[in-house]
Amino acid sequence: MTMQKVFLSCILLVSLSVNAKQTHLLTGVISSAENQLVTAPKSDNWQVQIQWMAEEGSIVNKGDLVVVFDSGGIQAEVEQSQEQLEMEKLELKQIEMRLQQAVIDAQGRLKLAEIMVEKTKIQASIPDGEISAYEKGKHVIAYEKSLVEKIKAEESYKLSLEEQKVGIQKQKIQIIKLKENIAYKSNQLTKMSVVSQVTGPVSHMMHPYMPGEKVATGMNVRVSTKVLMVQAQSSYQVTTWVHELDASRINFDSAEVMLTLDAYPNHEYSGKIIDVLSQAEQKTEWSDSAYYRMDLTFSEEVVNEIFPGMSVRIKLSSDIPELAGVAEYD
Repeated sequence: MTMQKVFLSCILLVSLSVNAKQTHLLTGVISSAENQLVTAPKSDNWQVQIQWMAEEGSIVNKGDLVVVFDSGGIQAEVEQSQEQLEMEKLELKQIEMRLQQAVIDAQGRLKLAEIMVEKTKIQASIPDGEISAYEKGKHVIAYEKSLVEKIKAEESYKLSLEEQKVGIQKQKIQIIKLKENIAYKSNQLTKMSVVSQVTGPVSHMMHPYMPGEKVATGMNVRVSTKVLMVQAQSSYQVTTWVHELDASRINFDSAEVMLTLDAYPNHEYSGKIIDVLSQAEQKTEWSDSAYYRMDLTFSEEVVNEIFPGMSVRIKLSSDIPELAGVAEYD
């Protein structure tokens, strides 16, 4: 190997030792893996008003009320539907009585028709010679007419039974629909008042269409808009967002993590990456670029008192992906 090659090899080794590691400085926030995110519930309108929210930063206990959405319209619909339900139940009783009476009347006409058939049958069966041919003919005609009336009475009775069945069933379906609507609206109503599922501090979410502003009481928000988060005072982790360009330059598998709480700048903790989302998200309040969410945890016991929402400085050192596996220079 010539001196020139040795010299070039030394330069390359120095270059690799200097450039094989890169450091990224990020800003994160303490969060809890155990949390409750409150979103605007579904309603008949495209948006809903926030009537009340727990104060940001306040500590709420599990079971405490944290958000109340406007439910006046839904409450009115439930009350109106309940009143209509009672009216429909009364209507069902009236329909049952009316149709039952129609069946009884039809049944009575059928019985009478059957009696007339038996009576005219006896008269028409009187032997010839005992009565005149004229009287005999009248009895036969009356018998045939009673048979026709009996057939009509039977059809009328069957029709009244069918009308009774259909009429009652139709009204019962109407009642079932009202009950289902009341149950649906009542379920909506329960979602208009949200209670906390964990004990911890309250954080108001950023408004998606008002940059720099947080969601607050009195605002109208669209359905499914993130409104508020309650985080438990345990299961702490650090959440940060990595710019799409930086994400392509970081070797997350070999990254070394150091965490410093802004509240305690003189104490540095080692950490580790626990998750990096594969799907980037737009952060319009920051820039037009996309960012990847990354969650980290402390690798050692935290001796300082920490709470959700505290800011953290993150130092991320990793191998440069494109230098991984560089062949030996010859």
